[in-house]
Amino acid sequence: MEFIEQTRQGYAAFRGYQTWYHVTGNLDSGKTPLVILHGGPGGTHDYLDAFKDVAASGHAVIHYDQLGNGHSTHLPHQPDDFWTVELFLDELDNLLDHLHISGHYAILGHAWGARLGSEHATRQPEGLRAFIAANLAAGFDDQPLCRINPWPAEVARTFAQMAADPTVYNALHGPISNGRLTQIQVPTLMICGRHDQATPLEIKGARRALFEDSNHMPHVEERQACMGTVVKFLDEACRPRF
Repeated sequence: MEFIEQTRQGYAAFRGYQTWYHVTGNLDSGKTPLVILHGGPGGTHDYLDAFKDVAASGHAVIHYDQLGNGHSTHLPHQPDDFWTVELFLDELDNLLDHLHISGHYAILGHAWGARLGSEHATRQPEGLRAFIAANLAAGFDDQPLCRINPWPAEVARTFAQMAADPTVYNALHGPISNGRLTQIQVPTLMICGRHDQATPLEIKGARRALFEDSNHMPHVEERQACMGTVVKFLDEACRPRF
């Protein structure tokens, strides 16, 4: 895939705080932009940096740090009940409005981000064209998250930042409801690693891409194959706006 030079970053105001975002590619290309939801909870965009490769296909890619994490506003003194799934769903809606893409977009969520994305999708927003659930999991054991040793620098950055400020992780770590997954109406792709330490959840009717040499991070463990799968799905599932 070609190198994409067109990038920009900024902040979206949200409830008196700031949500940091980074756009790779052209939001006005006519192809459906892809919004990336990081996991954790309490992670950062860094470990999902590889998905910027998708922008070479014409689908702009939006990374962002959820509130309390990365480059977004940190709130270490907020009580646990401040941090809710609803908060992060509202933040996502606000970002879509800020970028003027709420009428036409796709979502890719990884791990806990896939749970957040699935909750967004069950609400059947009018502008959502496709949903990608990467490593959507029901539980974990003690196996490594990534088979690459040492970890890529961007993966290590995320976990270093989580260790430095575990506020969101401590408040929200644990299962959230998946009982409404059958309500997802848009085309859906599930990305899984053959060696994932997590027990995969299933979304009825979804396509499934299994990466044989990957654990919990096919986007770095089998980067080229993973990006090609995502682009193929987006091109098939999403119609151009013009």
